[in-house]
Amino acid sequence: MTFIKGVKETLSKAFSSRIFYIIFSLLASFAIWLYVAYAENPDVSTGISGIRVELRNADYLTDRGLVVTYVSSDTLSLRFLGKRNVVSILSRDNVTASVDLSEIKRAGTYTLPYKVNYPINVAESSVSVTARSADTIVVIVDNLVKKDIPVRGVYDGGVAQGYRAEPMEISPSVITVSGPQEIISRIDHAWVNILRENISKTVDETVGVVLMDENGEEVRSEFVTLSQDTVEVIIPVVMVKDVPLTVNLTPGAGADERNTLVTISPSYVTLSGDAETLNALNQIVLGTIDLKSFALSTSQKFSIAIPNNTQNLTGTMEATVSVTVEGLETRRIQTTNIQTTNETEGYHYAIITQSLDVLLRGEGDDLEDVDPANVRVVADLSALGNTVGTYTVPAKVYVDGKDSVGAVGSYTVTVIAISSSSQGT
Repeated sequence: MTFIKGVKETLSKAFSSRIFYIIFSLLASFAIWLYVAYAENPDVSTGISGIRVELRNADYLTDRGLVVTYVSSDTLSLRFLGKRNVVSILSRDNVTASVDLSEIKRAGTYTLPYKVNYPINVAESSVSVTARSADTIVVIVDNLVKKDIPVRGVYDGGVAQGYRAEPMEISPSVITVSGPQEIISRIDHAWVNILRENISKTVDETVGVVLMDENGEEVRSEFVTLSQDTVEVIIPVVMVKDVPLTVNLTPGAGADERNTLVTISPSYVTLSGDAETLNALNQIVLGTIDLKSFALSTSQKFSIAIPNNTQNLTGTMEATVSVTVEGLETRRIQTTNIQTTNETEGYHYAIITQSLDVLLRGEGDDLEDVDPANVRVVADLSALGNTVGTYTVPAKVYVDGKDSVGAVGSYTVTVIAISSSSQGT
């Protein structure tokens, strides 16, 4: 009895508590809602806007060389009537309107019906459409054409000082556009923009293209398809440097770089190319001038050889070098002191040239002191080897006792080579 009494008291307290009444009220409300929604379940009407219009079987048009250029409406507003539990499921996210394009066989304007598509858990027969923002959809179809167009672009953002931008390289340089004939006929080229300034190194970017007409106005259309909508753009940037021209001088006959005046025209060339190459290039040596090869002045032309992977922006391919010897004089001396060197063993040589007119150069006082007997001509016979006959060979001129005086120009001596064995017979 005590146990039963305790249970009664516990239940009495529970049923009389505030929490019990709150829970009971919620359960009662839910039960009433279920009854109204399902047992009663009245017909209700609701409107939905923003329902997407979908074009079905567009691939049929593509196969027939056609393309849609206009749709009268992308979305619709519809009002539905049906049971509350059905209509409550519908929304703009699960209801669409589809237009069938499969029967269109040529370009033109078509007024087409549309079908309302419901979610999979809603039967079409359970809902009716009582109002529409449009009864049909108007579609305009044009001939589908393709066209190859060039891709162009110009960089005008400038380069850093000491650098030069080469012409822009675009890859691919041609793309294909396809779409309605009326729109494609207006497209002249594709354009790329490079949003850079004061660049100092080569730019390599993937850039989107913009379709343009022949007047440079942009052509926009959602019905145009591109073979690719981006291209690779390279703007080669090279260093630019003024490089001086120079020559090497071989001293002799009293002349060296201290008493010669060298003039080069042009004095420098402007090169563009790889920065590493040009940073290491401080001058271009045109060649060598032997100061013994002329008396007091000479003018010679040299080709300007530039390093690989560089470009001569000046455009001048040849330089003129003028050399003048200053403070020296010349004197002609006739000498008979002619000798030979580098004779081949077993051969005898007879010197035919008995006298040479030698042009000497040096300071005036030193020239006056030169004795003709001290002017020695030595013919080099090393090139004759084991040959016999009469030959003209090169010769060098020595001025004994006068290091500051020397001969200018080139000299030769004629000799006869005879084999010693044949001479004995």
